[in-house]
Amino acid sequence: SGNAFMKNKQFEEALDQYNLAIDTSADGPNSHIYYFNRAAAYRYLKQYSEAADDCLSSLELNDSYDKARTLLVKIRDDEKKRLAEDKEAERREAEDIIRQADEYKDSGNAFMKNKQFEEALDQYNLAIDTSADGPNSHIYYFNRAAAYRYLKQYSEAADDCLSSLELNDSYDKARTLLVKIRDDEKKRLAEDKEAERREAEDIIRQADEYKDSGNAFMK
Repeated sequence: SGNAFMKNKQFEEALDQYNLAIDTSADGPNSHIYYFNRAAAYRYLKQYSEAADDCLSSLELNDSYDKARTLLVKIRDDEKKRLAEDKEAERREAEDIIRQADEYKDSGNAFMKNKQFEEALDQYNLAIDTSADGPNSHIYYFNRAAAYRYLKQYSEAADDCLSSLELNDSYDKARTLLVKIRDDEKKRLAEDKEAERREAEDIIRQADEYKDSGNAFMK
């Protein structure tokens, strides 16, 4: 029954029948054939680990059953081929991810040239979301740091410079930008303190004016 299903390429149904054959007679005189047949079904279903195990079970029952040995070699080749295909698929997927992230980065750069910093920031966010730790990701963080700097978001800019350097410690552009950002932060802090001082002086001056006006009314 299993063989009939195999001829019709109904591999799941064939597998069920071979399972029944093995459950009925796991170590009988023909059991090595059942394991071999089930191995063939597993192979067609690309379940190579199970297929290899069944070939070994077949050979344990009948070491001279060369069909199982030959099938085992084919299964090992199938496994190697699938592994190579999987690696190639992963490589292509990684390339596609990097390509997409680079497109976002390039779009962000175009916005930066037009001084559209918020829009540039959105594109750099997309680049980083797409590839946060890829071969070009240190550039995405650096570029986003530059956008943050123009928006005077110095803390975020500094964090992105550090992230860039964590990914590529030799990326000196990020180190140079970090120094500039630290200087910007110091300058803004000094400006804020000066603004607070002037505001305090204005408050005191206004209060003194009210006081002088009160004194004039007292006279």
